[in-house]
This record gives sequence, C-alpha cells and structure tokens, in this order.
Amino acid sequence: MGRGLRIATIRGIEIKVHPSFLLALLWVTYYWGIAPDNGLLGVLFGVFILTAIFVCVVGHELAHSFVALRYGLTVHDITLLPIGGVARIEQVPMTPRREATVALAGPILNLIVAAGLLPLVLAIALASGVRDAYGFLLLIQGIDGASFVIHLWIANLMLAAFNLLPAFPMDGGRIFRALLTGVSNRVLATRVAVFLGQFLALALIVAGFYTRDVALPLVSIFIMLAAFVESRMIYVEAALRSLPVGQFALWDSGGVSPDSPLSHAVLGGPRDLAVTDGGVVVGMLWRDEVLARLHQGNSLRVADVMDRDVTAMDVDSSVYDVHRRMLATGRTAIPIVEGGLYRGIFTSDRLVHVHRYLQERFGTRDRYRGLIEALGLIGR
Repeated sequence: MGRGLRIATIRGIEIKVHPSFLLALLWVTYYWGIAPDNGLLGVLFGVFILTAIFVCVVGHELAHSFVALRYGLTVHDITLLPIGGVARIEQVPMTPRREATVALAGPILNLIVAAGLLPLVLAIALASGVRDAYGFLLLIQGIDGASFVIHLWIANLMLAAFNLLPAFPMDGGRIFRALLTGVSNRVLATRVAVFLGQFLALALIVAGFYTRDVALPLVSIFIMLAAFVESRMIYVEAALRSLPVGQFALWDSGGVSPDSPLSHAVLGGPRDLAVTDGGVVVGMLWRDEVLARLHQGNSLRVADVMDRDVTAMDVDSSVYDVHRRMLATGRTAIPIVEGGLYRGIFTSDRLVHVHRYLQERFGTRDRYRGLIEALGLIGR
C-alpha cells in the first residue's frame, strides 16, 4: 500500500491516493452523469459527493492513526483506494484493550459526523414533507444540497456499520479478536476473525450476483486478501516467537577488546562486532563507523569509536523479540549473551537463514498449511 500520489501530510502521516482510485471516478461518471443522463452537472455533483465521502474516510483512518500514535506506534501512511482507505500502522502486539481502542476510534468518528448531520437531515425531511422511506429515497435522487447532505449522512452511517462487522479486516474484526484474546490466545482469536471475514466475503459475492452490483465482488476480493495477509502475519509471528535466537546467532570467540587498536577490528574483514571486557558486552563496533575512521591509523582504540548505548539479549530470547529490538534501534546487529556473558551476535542477514529454516520445516509447496499445523490450529 506504499504506492500512490501524496496529496497531504498530517502530523507526519502521508495521505496518498492509489492509482486504482481512478476506478471510483469512472464509476461516479457513469452513475451520476451517464446513466441518469445528467450530463456534466451530474458528473461534477458525483465527484463532489465522492470527495466529501473520502474526506470522511480519511478522518476515519486518521482517528485510528492518532490513537495509535498516542500508544507510541508508528503510522507510515494512509492510502485511499476505490473501496475505502488503509492506514499502515506498525504491526506490533498490543494489549486487547489497546487494540480494541485503536479499532474503535474510526467508527466512532463516523458516528459523530452522522450525529452532527442528523438535525440537518431531519430539517430537510420536514421541509420537503417526507413522510415515508419512499419519499426519502426520492430526495437523494436529486443533484442538490439536500441530496448531498443525505448522501453524506448515509455514507458515515454505512462506514461505521460496515466497519463494526466482527470480521477481518474490518475494525469490528479487530475488536472481536481483542475480546477473544482475553479468553483465548491471539492466534486462535485471529483464526476465528479471519474465518468470519472470509464468510462475509463469500456473502458479498452472492449478494453481488443477485443484485448485479459489481462493487460487492470487488469489496469481497479486498476482504479475502486482507484477511489472508493478516492471518499469515499472525502465524509467522507465532512461529518466530517459538524460535530461540541462540539457534540462529553467529557464535563468536569473545568479540573485540575495547583496548585493541581499531585496525584489529578489520582483520577478519569489516563487519559489526561486539566489544567485550571480561566476557561482558560493553558496546558495539559498527562496520560503517570503522571504515570511516580507519584512515586515522593506529592512533585510535576500539573504545574511542565503539557505541556504548547497546543492549544485549539472551540466547533464549525469541527471534521475534530480537528482530523487534533491531527495528526499534535501527541497527543491523545485536549481541547475544548467556548468563550475562557474550556468546555471539545476531545480524539482519541471519533472518534469511530463519526464513530458509521455516521453509524447510514447513515445506515449500504448502508451507503455510504446515505452519498452521505446527501451531496446532488445524488437525494433521
């Protein structure tokens, strides 16, 4: 979802429009201009409504994003698609309460907007003498201010209602998973929410077939793909949590002493090295820093260049936790200790070996089924 045309930046969050958004413009041109024979005026009115609705969609995603920022998560961007918006929020495990709060923020904003528009909708209905649903439907057929307000009100109600369905990838699915996690585990809760999402997608396909609405199958495809990606991420996360980092670390004889000349640090080739004193990690020597300072000759010691702000991790730590630490620090390596003493180093290159291990362990033809089986989610 990283591709798209940037149209704004709010609190450091880029708002982008995906190229496929052109499909929405084509639909508006047909629905408001060509089909009812409203001409250019109908097209412009449809574009105006579409813009207003997608402003509400951006507000929905920003509500998620602002709550996520409050919890210290990173929000990469928001991308507008023909069927809605997607906020790319840092994927880290949250407490069930926090996950539910982030998910609930979007629908709440839409309900607030709908509540704010309700008095205006009622005033329009009274002024127009509307007494039943049929009269209400006639109102929204026009291309005037009344039709615009009613469309915007309905759109916000639908955004809230649809997103609160208890199925992935909707917000309701995340809320539902948060509730299930409280009495079960995250993987099983995700599996149930994903199943409901797939069921909803199939229901939309059937509904689209009977109503001849091509938009419903498109929405169902998005739901199925998003549900699959989410479930796969959770399964892989669970697998990485089960793997001790000591199984994949590069075992070392003892790192480099802080009193050694800097030139000794490249005897085996330039690389990231742990700096140890009496077996205890006291810092890291980063490859790029070493290469940048080598021209100063033997006048520099390792202690003059090393990074002292380093936290080692235990051999029994999971690959997942170690990788999260690396991402948080922006570093490509982290020292591994056992009983407080240095034993080796885990680098970003080792993730390739982790990936190969998972492929070999769970098979290449149907690796994800094997992974699910290994996690005890389905029978063998």
